[in-house]
Amino acid sequence: MKNVLKGLSMAVLALVAGCATMQPVQLKAETPNLNIAGKKALKVAVVVQDPMAYTLFYRGVAGKYTRDMTPEMRSAGLALESELSRVSVETFSQAFNQVVALRDLPQPGQYDAVVNLSIGKVLMQESVSVTGESCDTTAEWNMSVLDKQNKEVLSKKGVSPMHNFGWSAFNPRPGFSKGITSVLSLIIPELAKEWGTALYSLNLAP
Repeated sequence: MKNVLKGLSMAVLALVAGCATMQPVQLKAETPNLNIAGKKALKVAVVVQDPMAYTLFYRGVAGKYTRDMTPEMRSAGLALESELSRVSVETFSQAFNQVVALRDLPQPGQYDAVVNLSIGKVLMQESVSVTGESCDTTAEWNMSVLDKQNKEVLSKKGVSPMHNFGWSAFNPRPGFSKGITSVLSLIIPELAKEWGTALYSLNLAP
């Protein structure tokens, strides 16, 4: 059975590796609810660099095969930067009077707080069983906050909760596109909620 699964896995990987293009990708993340009673009178800038230096990294069973799938997913239309920015701004707007989206760090003094957000490596760890193939997916992230004097008041990094998606060895491209879309659409709101809660807890002065 072990050899059968190994052979199936390698066949699937060959199919994925040979894909010239993936199916179209469109993220549909929902804005989370921070459940905050009142807004703080602060002007906040949310910085998500575009392009953002992230990777979508596929790792096969037991790490015997790895592949950077970032070029394929970007070509398929994955707009991770804009979706991360949109959801973060909408989330933070529940807690602060004015929130704007930027692509790069502003000059000191323009905002009461500058929040620099990024996703690094999105890891898709494959598992193969008699019922089919799936990927456990997590995303590494970074958050830093600067005050009005451009002094760093918070720096955090972490890994998102894990989400799983299934796909088929017989038709891998649609499964990967749909799967990555679904898990990233779940991960982004989870991160935005954690970031928004952390930012709201800071004692920032206007």
